[in-house]
Amino acid sequence: MSLEQKKWVRIAYIIYYLLLAAASLYCFVHGLNGLDMAPVAAFTCFLVPLALKLLHLKRIFEMYILNVVIAAIASIDGSMLDAYAIPYFDKVLHFCSGFLITLLGFILFSYFMKKTDFQNQRERLFSIFYCNAFNMQIAVYWEFFEYGCLIFLNNDAIRHYTTGVHDLITDMLMAFIAGICVTLEILHYYRTGKDNFIIRLNRKFYTLNFQNPNQTETEEMTGLKSERKIAQSE
Repeated sequence: MSLEQKKWVRIAYIIYYLLLAAASLYCFVHGLNGLDMAPVAAFTCFLVPLALKLLHLKRIFEMYILNVVIAAIASIDGSMLDAYAIPYFDKVLHFCSGFLITLLGFILFSYFMKKTDFQNQRERLFSIFYCNAFNMQIAVYWEFFEYGCLIFLNNDAIRHYTTGVHDLITDMLMAFIAGICVTLEILHYYRTGKDNFIIRLNRKFYTLNFQNPNQTETEEMTGLKSERKIAQSE
């Protein structure tokens, strides 16, 4: 990251913890159970960067910002201030997180394959399968987490007492729909070769972590174009 981007990341985290402190004070003054979720909220803003660090991968600016924004909405607004009581709040949140997690799944697939451009039909199909399976796996783990909050912290984010299994299923359904949206963007790139936000972000992450330092970006793009021409001629 550039110095300017690092500055904005620090500002984002400062704002996050100021919001966390304000929410904690509000919960304390009004005697709300959301105060019990403050330690969780203090950690969730580091989930994605920590996961990438454990994998010994360099983080990029967009991942920090997206993680902080979603953590603020989910942990501070949702869990601490009970914004989940607002109709459809959690559905929008699960859609946004599903979009981000599917994108992360696509990035991880490129990480394992050591490339960002997939010309082989089998690789393309498996990339779609992998990022969507990864998305739904995390969605299941998140519902486990919400159930744990209910059992151990008496925080009914899963709405067990009011909706039963309905909330769980609709949350996962929204994550699934978000995954389909990411899939359509990836498929559009596979069909047309036109870049979009998802492809550019994936390529940026790959370049930072895996591209040969002696290989320029122009050389990489030239190679990708050559691969496409060969695939089209076949």
